[in-house]
Amino acid sequence: MVNTDQPISKREDDYFQRYLFAKRIATVIQGHSSKESFVVGIYGKWGEGKSSVLNFMKEELDNDSEIVIIEFNPWLFSDEKQLLMSFFGVLATRLNISIDKKKEKIGKKLLDYADAISSVGALAGFSGGKGIMEFFGKKLSNVSLDEYKVRINDSLEKAGKRVVVVMDDIDRLSISEIEVVFRLIKLVANFNNTVYLLSFDDELVASALDKSYSKGGYDYLEKIVQLPLGLPKAQISAVRDYTLTLILKQFEVHDIKLVDSEKDRFIRLFDQFFLKFILTPRIAVRISNTISFSIPLLKGEVNLVDLLFIEGLKVTFPQTYEFIKKNPSLFTGSSRSFGFQAKDEHQKKEEAKLRIKDHLKLYSEQTQSQIIDFLAELFPQLKSVLGLYSYRDDSVNEWYSQKRICSARYFDRYFTYVVLKGELPDVVFDDVIERLGSKDYLDSKEELQILCSDLNGAEFALKIQFLENSFSSSQKEYLALNLALMASIFPVKDSAGSKIMAPFQQVAYFIQKCVEDQPTQSRGEFAVKLVDRADPLNFAFEIWRVLHPKSDGGSRPDVLSEEAFSKVSERLYQRCKAEFSWDQLYEQIEDSYFRYLLEIGSSIQRDRIKEEMKLWLEEDNNNFLKLLYAFSQTTHSFSGGKHGGKTYKSNFSEAFYRLLKKVVDINFFYSMSLRLFGDRSDFEPTSDRNELTNEQLVGWFQRIHLEKAIGELNQDDLNTDS
Repeated sequence: MVNTDQPISKREDDYFQRYLFAKRIATVIQGHSSKESFVVGIYGKWGEGKSSVLNFMKEELDNDSEIVIIEFNPWLFSDEKQLLMSFFGVLATRLNISIDKKKEKIGKKLLDYADAISSVGALAGFSGGKGIMEFFGKKLSNVSLDEYKVRINDSLEKAGKRVVVVMDDIDRLSISEIEVVFRLIKLVANFNNTVYLLSFDDELVASALDKSYSKGGYDYLEKIVQLPLGLPKAQISAVRDYTLTLILKQFEVHDIKLVDSEKDRFIRLFDQFFLKFILTPRIAVRISNTISFSIPLLKGEVNLVDLLFIEGLKVTFPQTYEFIKKNPSLFTGSSRSFGFQAKDEHQKKEEAKLRIKDHLKLYSEQTQSQIIDFLAELFPQLKSVLGLYSYRDDSVNEWYSQKRICSARYFDRYFTYVVLKGELPDVVFDDVIERLGSKDYLDSKEELQILCSDLNGAEFALKIQFLENSFSSSQKEYLALNLALMASIFPVKDSAGSKIMAPFQQVAYFIQKCVEDQPTQSRGEFAVKLVDRADPLNFAFEIWRVLHPKSDGGSRPDVLSEEAFSKVSERLYQRCKAEFSWDQLYEQIEDSYFRYLLEIGSSIQRDRIKEEMKLWLEEDNNNFLKLLYAFSQTTHSFSGGKHGGKTYKSNFSEAFYRLLKKVVDINFFYSMSLRLFGDRSDFEPTSDRNELTNEQLVGWFQRIHLEKAIGELNQDDLNTDS
């Protein structure tokens, strides 16, 4: 809903208690006893309500039959001559009444006077018009300008009427046009029984006139205006009520409901910081109008309180709004987030502080201080930059969950007014989360598929991580169960082609947190459910990996007891063996997961695994490299690097050898390597990061195997000697 920025005219709409002020001026005009022309000036800033006061005065004066109100807008005309002729034309039309036996019209006298002035250029600043001069040439020889004026004055006095000429927005005129209007009022149209009611910004007009008058613009105004009246300042409480009324109407129209904490934050920031920026009713209207545009576009996608205030800043301090828009890092970053070394932190803060304060030099010191206080509330990071105090490390996730403008992930959305391509709209995300967190979709997989069909998996994974602390234990249980069913939507690699903390892995870590949030005694059973249903199978292994007590080098908490984790491992192994052959398993899952599976099988029934691996190797010579790949290091080189974003095998360590030895007859495996590749044991690795050919990988295995075999022989000799 857009509010038209029109002056009010009804007393019941008088938010700022100006009607009595207007009524008092009307009374002064009505009681003015002198017949001489009289000029009243209503002074005030743009948007403060001058036009509304004029409307109130007209309403009062309209009730007086002895008063004729004439409205004239001088800023509607393009040049001085047009302004002059239009002014008298308006007067003539409005005052065209009969006053004597000959039915002579005042309007006709006014037009004669105007044409005479225009013809002789009597008014400094007005240029004559050839056509008018020729048309009225006969009259000029017989009647002087003063005689025309005397006739008009006589007619007005005989009519017994007081003429009130209302001129609004004089401050919109150019300097020369302002001078013309004032000369018109004071020298040419200063008729008897006439009151001029002018409204303008006195500071603006006086400043414009300063350039033309040595004694200054205000001295000039004093010669023109007999009764200068400053518009009564609106009470701060009235401005507050008016602005909040407009904003709350927008809330009602767009069905906005703030939770209590956000409602309290809005009122606190509005009263403490922002109210002082709303200097006129017009500013309040403009703020209401700008949010009427932005709310429908961003409802549910941003923090509504932050949106209100950044839109308000756009109205009150547009240059600062643009400065914020163009410098997101100054307002959403920190020395820590930029990766600065500790020694650089102070310097970077000082540079940021200098840039902000340099911009704020646009304003007075008082305004600078007010803006800084306000911005520090919108962007808490500034408190650290400005040396006020620092913020908690977990605040970043909190800001993200609240969709705050200070979150780097949301900042741009406040200025683009759209959810950018590739981003997941929050209204969609919130709806999906509500559904996924309220029931188990195991028996409603088609419904789940429809629900997730349009989701951006990468964005979803990122959002759910940030919001982890906002979910209840019950929600986390359902979320984990359902995420396990829909893991295929999450990319296995990130935009750079890396699997490390790609969305697939991010969701697995989120599920780990969900398991951790369950009662200790039920975690094991819950984890079994997860690996039993996870789809694709790779995701079951990723869940198993993050729940492993030694996950990430043991840096992760022991979510499960040793006994509980053993049951999870056993169930995963049983599922794989029941559903797939070894060939199918190798094709379905990553080679590292294939290794995990064999390790689990070895811990359950080592001899059985060795027998099955021997049979599998004998079935197909290609299985030799498959098994060796599963027990070797995979390296990913990022795009732009030496290997151009390739994934390759780079290492076969003694640790891999020990693991391999547990799942296969190692001597049989060595013999098979000689049969397929020959003796490659002379290979000497120089790095564990360089890409290996198949022959080099086999050679590395053979080298370690021979070293171990020689070591065992030597140990046997020592034992024999002893």
